[in-house]
Amino acid sequence: MRFRELPSAAFIAKEFNLRTPGMEPISQESARRWLRGLAIPEFDKLLVLRSWLDLDLNALGMPSVETTQRKDNQYQEALLENQNDFIKTTRSIKQSLKLLMDEVEKLEAKIERKD
Repeated sequence: MRFRELPSAAFIAKEFNLRTPGMEPISQESARRWLRGLAIPEFDKLLVLRSWLDLDLNALGMPSVETTQRKDNQYQEALLENQNDFIKTTRSIKQSLKLLMDEVEKLEAKIERKD
């Protein structure tokens, strides 16, 4: 049984760049470092490689896209909850200030009547 040859860095760079028209292209040198294990692609590039080569990023100890999305959704929900709490607190403060201002106006009117 013969092992398949590793593709060239030029092939990897060309094919990768064809699949990522909106991203900054990678150089042959970047692809060479990936192939030799001297560098690890950034997360967004790993996602492209995952899709293209049907890789399991969990094998690399990387979180899956689903896990990342789930954590992002949890973060967004927590952020929204904090914003709602802030709005409730702000409304409460505004109501208290309004009541206080009403009392101040009543006192001012009372003082003006005495003068």
